[in-house]
Amino acid sequence: MAEQNPARVMDLVFGFIPTQIVRTMATLDLADRLAEGPASPEELAKLTDCDEPSLRRLLRGAAFVGLLALNDDGTYELTPDGHLLRADVPGSVKQLAVYLTGEPTWSACGSLAHTVRTGQPAVSGYDWLAEDPAAQVEFYESCAGVARQDVPELVEALDLSGVRDLVDLGGGTGMLMAGLLAANPGLRGVVFDQQAALTPAVLEAAGVADRCTLTAGDFLADPLPPGCDAYVLKNVLCDWGDNDVVRILRACGEAMRADSVLFVIDLVLPEDNAAPAPVALMSDLCTLACGGAVRTEREFGDLAAAGGLRVAEISETRTGTGTNILRVVKG
Repeated sequence: MAEQNPARVMDLVFGFIPTQIVRTMATLDLADRLAEGPASPEELAKLTDCDEPSLRRLLRGAAFVGLLALNDDGTYELTPDGHLLRADVPGSVKQLAVYLTGEPTWSACGSLAHTVRTGQPAVSGYDWLAEDPAAQVEFYESCAGVARQDVPELVEALDLSGVRDLVDLGGGTGMLMAGLLAANPGLRGVVFDQQAALTPAVLEAAGVADRCTLTAGDFLADPLPPGCDAYVLKNVLCDWGDNDVVRILRACGEAMRADSVLFVIDLVLPEDNAAPAPVALMSDLCTLACGGAVRTEREFGDLAAAGGLRVAEISETRTGTGTNILRVVKG
């Protein structure tokens, strides 16, 4: 038997603390405050309206986990990793960190034992969003943050040759659609999502709002925009259980023409016992607690077939989030 490593196990036991260091830094905008250079705990306490002794302890923890560096004069500055908690840098994870480390995900993951015992998630669907406007803001901002990272690679990876009209289902603030419209001048788009998500701001900033329609609806209950050349589901299916995924895919099939294509952009787990990428593995456990799943290519194929569709092709991307593109067609 390999030698035991109590220190490593204790690191795992206390693993929830670094997570909350990240969340607290993000919610207090500490990285943004330090963007211009080092600052003392006293200065940061005033800037963030925090209790200085408590903030000092947080800063010490942030330095321990490698997000801050303590200088000889007692000031703190961002490390390269710490800069990723700024809102204004490429690859920022700030909004995603705020969302994933808060409610309801935090409590749901804390109830993982319940889910493993019963097969029932601690959180069901998106009902909680309708009840919490603040959570809505965090959720859609986090989605936009992830999309902002992925857009350049996805614009390059998605083959939209011959596509004149495209529907982004669950497209949120339109970050992906804005990038695709900007790169394809002849393309027209529809962003379909809950009313709370829809805003023209991102599309207007990209100068493409005149070529995009915002349509409010629920893809589990409402008809989808029919007869378009292509449809996109980005990081959507992983949030839902198998039965709902089949419902979503069946709704897509009903809206699609015989020659339409559906692009499913999502994480994909390797088959059998092959080692998954860490982000896919951890995302799968997170979605398990919240009622979804990260799936294998075979599982995607089975669900597509149950919805009357077929996975024609799967390709990897070079996005920072490790997503894949499944090209799904009718029949």
